[in-house]
Amino acid sequence: MVEKDKRASRRDVLKLTGTALVAASGISVMGSASADVPCYDCDPGGGGGGGSGGGTGSPPSAPRTGQYLVENGEVELHGWAYDADIEAWFEWGEVGGGFPNDTELRVIDYSGEQFTGNPVGEQSGVTYEYRAVAFNAYGRSVGATRTFSF
Repeated sequence: MVEKDKRASRRDVLKLTGTALVAASGISVMGSASADVPCYDCDPGGGGGGGSGGGTGSPPSAPRTGQYLVENGEVELHGWAYDADIEAWFEWGEVGGGFPNDTELRVIDYSGEQFTGNPVGEQSGVTYEYRAVAFNAYGRSVGATRTFSF
């Protein structure tokens, strides 16, 4: 292990754990192993960043809730994600009724990627509110609320 100022960097040690289950002649054997192995090839820098605020260990940056389009009687919501490797969708519902509905999930591969969602079940003449949502392993963030109707 490399010592820096009497403490180890989080990248200095690679934890290896494993569990095995072997069955032979009706006998089961359960085992577990753990080892501390120096990680000489690890980048000494900190973890990678994600866009304009969704760095390692934090929820993604709030996505941008864009405009909507109505084409052939279908509504299409638009948004932009500021972080890579996240999931994004839209929450929507009647104005004043919260956001009980979700659009389909989109996987965002790169920062600045545009995504769309199609609400299902909306009715003509009703005003709805919607917002973009971004999610990663550390939490979720929501964009500004906008409205649509058709």
